[in-house]
Amino acid sequence: MTTASRVFAAFLSLATTAGFATGVAGADDGRDEFNLPAAAVVPAQRQTPPLRSATIIGDSAIAGIRWNGALDGFRGFDADDRLQSCRRLVARSCNGREGIRPPTALNEVRSLPQAGPTDVLVIAVGYNDWHVGFGWQSRSVLDAAREKGYTNVAWVTYRELVGYTLPSDSSANRSNYASMNAELRAIVASGDYPELLLWDLDAYTRGVSGWFTSDGVHELRRGSWGVADWISRHMAALDGRPCAMPWTPTFGQDQICPNPDGLPGVRGYPDLSGLYGI
Repeated sequence: MTTASRVFAAFLSLATTAGFATGVAGADDGRDEFNLPAAAVVPAQRQTPPLRSATIIGDSAIAGIRWNGALDGFRGFDADDRLQSCRRLVARSCNGREGIRPPTALNEVRSLPQAGPTDVLVIAVGYNDWHVGFGWQSRSVLDAAREKGYTNVAWVTYRELVGYTLPSDSSANRSNYASMNAELRAIVASGDYPELLLWDLDAYTRGVSGWFTSDGVHELRRGSWGVADWISRHMAALDGRPCAMPWTPTFGQDQICPNPDGLPGVRGYPDLSGLYGI
């Protein structure tokens, strides 16, 4: 017997007496490697990140979420809602509909505790501000957020095609919200504030009806639920977690929640009546 023959014979003997006993199926034992019990197949599990917390600082445009009873639309995250009428970014706030003059966004941020690593700051303030000076004012708010340790600052864009008149104590009658949005995009493009995220409410709501009053800024009840739902989807999209709610009751829940800003052009708007009973 040649050396090669001896090696092959030894291999067959080893495979017969030991190899198949360790789970390699033989030709006549009626099993194969594709018929293992289900318990032996361990699928890869996607770990869902823990829920985030978000502090939402807003003016009257978004305070409708509180006034219209839509706070329950904040789902899938822990919300600290600080929604006050007449709030401004840096300049002294005006006297709001609830008879108080709220802290500016800058001072509200400065009053916050130090942020945790996954905390989100949402800025939805600016409709009461004049666009002149918005550049340095927005950067002042961002600087304060950075000092508090926020690594995610979501700034809600302003609805541009609106007829909103500035409060009576303003130095101008109207503000240019398209200019303010352009400034926010310029800040993102500069790379100076990598923590800055733009949540594009202007794009998202451009084709909607029945969400806003005639000034185009303040929310009707349906709009309050719609905007709260939109914020919740953005919070889920940050981590690629499942959306807190499906798009419609029959649509099926997105297991990886997409950025909602461009979805109305593809899906229409969420079925708020079917989802929230409004």
